[in-house]
Amino acid sequence: MWGVNYSLHLMIAVYAALAIGIVVLLEIYRRKRARSRPNQVKTLVTVPDTAKTKIVNVHYELISPPYKRGGISTIWRAVDRRTGEICIIKTPRRGTQMDNVYLNKLILEARYLKRFKHPGIVRYIDEFYYKGEFHLVIEYLEGETLMALSLRSPLKEHQVIVWACQLLDALAYIHAAGVVHRDINPKNIMLCGNGTLKLIDFNTATSLNDIAKIKVSHDPFTQITNKGFDIPELLSGGKVDQRCDLCGLAQTCIYLLTLEHPNQVCLRLFQSSWPRSYSEAASVADYLVAAGISKRTARCLAQAILFSPDNRFANAQAMKAALLSASGYLEKMVEAVSTR
Repeated sequence: MWGVNYSLHLMIAVYAALAIGIVVLLEIYRRKRARSRPNQVKTLVTVPDTAKTKIVNVHYELISPPYKRGGISTIWRAVDRRTGEICIIKTPRRGTQMDNVYLNKLILEARYLKRFKHPGIVRYIDEFYYKGEFHLVIEYLEGETLMALSLRSPLKEHQVIVWACQLLDALAYIHAAGVVHRDINPKNIMLCGNGTLKLIDFNTATSLNDIAKIKVSHDPFTQITNKGFDIPELLSGGKVDQRCDLCGLAQTCIYLLTLEHPNQVCLRLFQSSWPRSYSEAASVADYLVAAGISKRTARCLAQAILFSPDNRFANAQAMKAALLSASGYLEKMVEAVSTR
């Protein structure tokens, strides 16, 4: 009898262990899947009674009026009827002589976003033509742009450096893919509800391989202006590469740290929108230090906004290393500061 009871208890213990093991494995699998999709949280929306909606491409319920009208596209909120998830649909701006240009830019944006899979870049969902019009579907980001934060006081340096490193990782990713954003400024960086940043609005992006072929007279987007955040080669319509994105990011950091437009700071210091020499960059660095920013960060940002791209950081990895290094600037900058 004891042997029978022992065998029965043993079988119960084995089955219990198996059940526990299965539960543990299922929980591990669930957590791994959740970690692998951190940015794909569903956002549900309730459509207000006053809003008008229409169904496009069977699956999407477009909400009117438009969520936003940009320079190149009209931005709509929509609901994916299959999931109830809110998303963004972009259609090309209409009613101007640039209609075909805007359409081509939106198609290019879709082509780039479809290739990108990075937590620091807005996520591509779908694209389609409906009644002859092109529609790009991307994720809806709960949050606001860095320009829309309405800050009452400058941000802490540590926070800005953390954000800058996130964005430099995203820029390194798109540059490695052969793409330059060309419009990095606080309006095109979204602060999401979970505290992370994402690059948005790739409608002025271009291929690094195509830049040499672009002629100013044929491409209206060789000249891109953003008051207070103008980048030399974009304002003048000159040749650009990944270094223009680094300049835009540095200008964004200066704004977050001082709440002043970087071009205006330079104009006050030496009657130019950008430092044109290392000595002028040193003046910018001194100004930032006087505002409470560390020498390391100040000198790094000052170098990144120099007028000539050849005097800036070569790539996103180099700029990130400088921000995180003990010195934070290159030897030429050290020499310029020491001889003042």
